[in-house]
Amino acid sequence: MKKIIIAVSLLAVMASCAKERVPQEFTKGIDPEMLGVSKESIANLEATLESFVNDKKVPCVTAFVAKGGNVVYEKSFGHKDLETMAPAEIDDIYVLFSQTKAIVAVAFMTLYEQGLVKLDDPISKWIPGFSDTVITGFDEETGEWTMVEAERPAQVGDFLCHSSGYLAPNTNRYLRSLTDRPVVDRSTVGNVVESNKEYPLGFQPGSDWNYNYDMDVIAYLIEIVTGKTLQEYLKEVIFEPLGMDYTAYYYDDMSLLPRVVKTYRKDGDDFVVNNFFGARSIFEGPKTYAGGTYGLYGPIEDYAKFCQMMLNKGAFNNHRILKEETVDLMLQNRLPEVNSGGEGFQFGIGFELFGNPNKKKVPQMSSSSFRWAGAAGTEYLVDPENDLVILYYISMWGDTNTYTTYLDAVYKMFE
Repeated sequence: MKKIIIAVSLLAVMASCAKERVPQEFTKGIDPEMLGVSKESIANLEATLESFVNDKKVPCVTAFVAKGGNVVYEKSFGHKDLETMAPAEIDDIYVLFSQTKAIVAVAFMTLYEQGLVKLDDPISKWIPGFSDTVITGFDEETGEWTMVEAERPAQVGDFLCHSSGYLAPNTNRYLRSLTDRPVVDRSTVGNVVESNKEYPLGFQPGSDWNYNYDMDVIAYLIEIVTGKTLQEYLKEVIFEPLGMDYTAYYYDDMSLLPRVVKTYRKDGDDFVVNNFFGARSIFEGPKTYAGGTYGLYGPIEDYAKFCQMMLNKGAFNNHRILKEETVDLMLQNRLPEVNSGGEGFQFGIGFELFGNPNKKKVPQMSSSSFRWAGAAGTEYLVDPENDLVILYYISMWGDTNTYTTYLDAVYKMFE
């Protein structure tokens, strides 16, 4: 009987250890064949990436794939600056645009865990004067906008999944009709939100999905609750704990400037520089605006650490950022079945979800996968069922029709 009790106890300990055994750093230099990845499949992935550059679909591309924390593939191709022909490198700094959103969402959830703010708090509890009026249409005969009272106040949780109605299409059409709208002071995210909070919502809170300015409200809320700037709080609770050493809104070290990838667009067969912000602007100037919608820059491996943290249910680099149950909450769909993202489109807190199999990017993805992207072509996908973190970085405006081809080649490595 004692032997049975001891054996059961050992099994319990082993099971507990197995549960906690998640990678706390990326392992590099491992033989991919040890993970069942053939040299032929890696060669196919490499040829696919090279073809994107050779066929002039993109000036450069950087790829990162990790399975179980083991880096299976990381490499850059092409040139990050076509004027100087500087080659792309794995530690290059990309403009992340909307990849900013998930990081800000995670930062907010650290406040939720502390009980400082609730998802069902009315936003007006924290930002007084927020509109509780909803636009229902425009009367062509009278030339007047029709509005009703909101069925319920917009809640904090609505902003985290872009379902508040804030600056939705109806609202923006209404704003364009105004002749006396004041000029918005864009020196801080708080100034922007304060300038827009009084305008009516574009739909009933929680009834639809409207991308993309809700996360600016969350960014401002983080500053209100913490009494710190968003830049300070992200550095404190995410960047430093995870070792995301080169992810930031702005930089002081000018020696990093050559690592910043230029952004291009296609003009016929040519690439034309189309930086949304000049690269020097992130090194010079007031450096005061830090929003939740866009603004972060960083290298691919920095963001891979963030993705691995989410895959690990909230922990990486021997730091726990979120509790497991908080990560699970973030990965629950918060949208109605029919919404402006498309029928069956699902979104949690900070991430698109793939519980609907018809929405998968490639068939091999699991239904537990989640992702988002940046406007200039940076993409990431976390696939818990297959224990994968997959990132794909380009710096191009416009659809290049390359990402799904890349994903397909990545998944073929593990077949």
